[in-house]
Amino acid sequence: MAPALPPNLATVSLLSFLALVSCAASRDILQPGSSLAVEAYQSDILKSPDGTFSCGFYSIYDNAFTFSIWYSRAANKTIVWSANRDRPVHSRRAALTLRKDGTMVLRDYDDIVVWQAADYLRNVLHAQLLDTGNLVVKNTSGGIVWQSFDSPTDTLLPSQRITAATQLVPTTQSHAPGNYIFRFNDISMLSLIYNVPDVSDIYWPNPDISVFDNNRSRYNSTRLGSLGNNGVLSSSDFADGLLLEASDAALPGTKRRLTLDPDGNFRMYSLDDSDGMWSVSMVAISQPCAIHGICGQNGICHYSPKPTCSCPPGYVMTNPGDWTEGCTATFKFTCGDQEPVQFVKLPHTDFWGSDQKRLRWASLEACMDICISDCTCKGFQYHEGVGSCYPKPLLFNGMSFATHRGQAIYLKLPARFNVSDTPSPKKKCFRYTYSSVQCVGSGATYSALRPDEPRSQTPITGCKTNR
Repeated sequence: MAPALPPNLATVSLLSFLALVSCAASRDILQPGSSLAVEAYQSDILKSPDGTFSCGFYSIYDNAFTFSIWYSRAANKTIVWSANRDRPVHSRRAALTLRKDGTMVLRDYDDIVVWQAADYLRNVLHAQLLDTGNLVVKNTSGGIVWQSFDSPTDTLLPSQRITAATQLVPTTQSHAPGNYIFRFNDISMLSLIYNVPDVSDIYWPNPDISVFDNNRSRYNSTRLGSLGNNGVLSSSDFADGLLLEASDAALPGTKRRLTLDPDGNFRMYSLDDSDGMWSVSMVAISQPCAIHGICGQNGICHYSPKPTCSCPPGYVMTNPGDWTEGCTATFKFTCGDQEPVQFVKLPHTDFWGSDQKRLRWASLEACMDICISDCTCKGFQYHEGVGSCYPKPLLFNGMSFATHRGQAIYLKLPARFNVSDTPSPKKKCFRYTYSSVQCVGSGATYSALRPDEPRSQTPITGCKTNR
């Protein structure tokens, strides 16, 4: 039996062992030929030298992991970057490996490569997680040949550059990419964009006012920006006087992040080191209803007093609990159908964009005729006084205004539809009579409804159509 160590030597040996374990557990470097294994996700991680950031496998739900970077001291371990956000790996046999040939790959349980940092990285020394939260691959000369800062997901960190290739897309509750994009647009202007298969439009800066009124520079071809350590967001298109900064910018050493959230808003967050909680220190859009698509297709955003989504008459929520999917029509118009119609007026309401055409000095009756004669028209916006008419084949970005703006949306619905059974803010509907018109582009004739008192527009009790 081996003799026991003296107490003082035993203590020294134990402390040395714990120091070695601690050093191994908090390493910031991954050597060529080494891996991080998903089975040891709680301990097999990289940590930045100052401990601010961690990197490794992150459990997003049962048996599903992303390879991510997160704030170590945040109470919820907030993710700031993921390699495989839309393709999680299994909880067994997945691994992130820095191969001896210099390629860094993420493999799933079946050995399929889910993600790869880059091809043909030569003379690789190691991968390292920096104090900035940037995961880099360095060559033997000390140069960075790949970095996570060049491929952000939904978050920018202090000192991270914004270039022409930078693009942020939010992460939804289901850990999938969302419907919004933050990037430089085609005229080199830093923008927030609502992007779905049918529609892609800019909502920040405000699309209803000029570039100059948005304090942006129009004559600029440079695409560079950054989030400073002082909490100031700068961009090459920002004109004099435009300053986007954290409300606590004067506090040195504050840990921050700039995130494109699932609701389409762009927020700066500051970390309270005492409890690990985040607070919002800057928001790009103060009026949430101005965010396009916030209530999905056919949905309407209004304040009561908080931002609230609702469906217009004739529509129901597509997926209860998820307004980004909008509203679905409870009826169907087919070109050529002998289907009488009615128009329902939604005062002080607009569906921004998707205009088929713009008519000036048109009468309300003329605008109705245009929509009736086109079976793809779902309604139209009409500006009283100036007679502007905007027929719409799609209804996106719906918003009701608290103040009178002289504009209204007229929805085209089947005459058989009982509007009084559908709660909707500020709706009115009117009596119509039959008329035969041509369906544009089809040659088919169908029955439609025309106002029998178009200029008086007297609302009918119960919003029912007399036939």
